[in-house]
Amino acid sequence: MTTLFQAERRAPGRGTLSVAWFTACASLLYWLFRIVWRLRVSGLERLPRSGGILVVSNHQSFLDPPVCGSSIRERPYTIIARESLFRFRPFGALIRSFGAVPIERGSGDLGALRTALKQLSIGRCVFMFPEGTRNEDGRTKAFKPGVALLARKARVPIVPMAIEGANDLWPRTRGLPRLRGRLEVEVGEPIPPEQVEAWSKEGADVLLEQMRRRIEELRMRCRARMRERSGGRWPAPGAADRPYWESDA
Repeated sequence: MTTLFQAERRAPGRGTLSVAWFTACASLLYWLFRIVWRLRVSGLERLPRSGGILVVSNHQSFLDPPVCGSSIRERPYTIIARESLFRFRPFGALIRSFGAVPIERGSGDLGALRTALKQLSIGRCVFMFPEGTRNEDGRTKAFKPGVALLARKARVPIVPMAIEGANDLWPRTRGLPRLRGRLEVEVGEPIPPEQVEAWSKEGADVLLEQMRRRIEELRMRCRARMRERSGGRWPAPGAADRPYWESDA
């Protein structure tokens, strides 16, 4: 069983049963998203198969955690999530079983950051949504400073990742997701620790902007592929047709 799930390579020290549970649930969700929204995932060959990695993604809707988790199920991860998500105990227990760690929004929760650093130091994958909350129009918002601190201290590859289509399916204004639409995810090239250090020397703002820009470029590529495959039907035209650095004019 250990060989089957390769727990020590994918998530050192996490345990075979924990990795098996994550893999089973993530695989089930992946095929659900494939059937309902024709989820496409590209760039998985870029995801390091072992060692500590920090994966950072844009955040468009409540669909993002399960979609992203199922897309990179090769690496069961620790996710830094809002503390409020753990208040309903059954749901809190569920997401903890998938590797979630609570962090209070807007606070310097050093405990959660220390946990993330420990996970990375033993060769695990940590996942973050650096925007801190869902964006309003599908374009990637400015990142919170905590991810810069973690990236500098961790000295592991940073893997940018983008999801596209989730904002159309489940925008902040809807109570439930639409059943008609498309989803696409792309994993980008890992950013080596040396590059992270070089950007950090120019300032935290430079590091945050570089990560944000790479994710937005991935998102725009996903959007273009979705349009091409659907003959222009998906996603619906809107503000997300332009990257965040372009004017709304």
